Amino acid sequence: MPVIAFANPKGGTAKSTTALILSTTYAKSGAPVCVIDADPNRAIVEWGSGGGMKNLTVVSTKGADEIIDEIEKAVPNHAFVIVDLEGTANSIVTNTLAVADY
Repeated sequence: MPVIAFANPKGGTAKSTTALILSTTYAKSGAPVCVIDADPNRAIVEWGSGGGMKNLTVVSTKGADEIIDEIEKAVPNHAFVIVDLEGTANSIVTNTLAVADY
């Protein structure tokens, strides 16, 4: 199952918005999707707390040391794993890109 990471070292480039649109589109088509919100602003976690959407799971990461484990835990149960990253270059971005397909 593909892992799709949204990364850009600059903030405000619509990473969270694009991740949200892609994940809801896949979920509406019937594919089980997991979104891992690794952005400290937690925009997707906040959106997800407003009510469930069928086929869509939203989780928050605990940090750079856990991101790979969280991705690997999500992959077997979801057709797509989408990771929303923060707008900086740091270890959580590096760790995510090491295991991402796209």
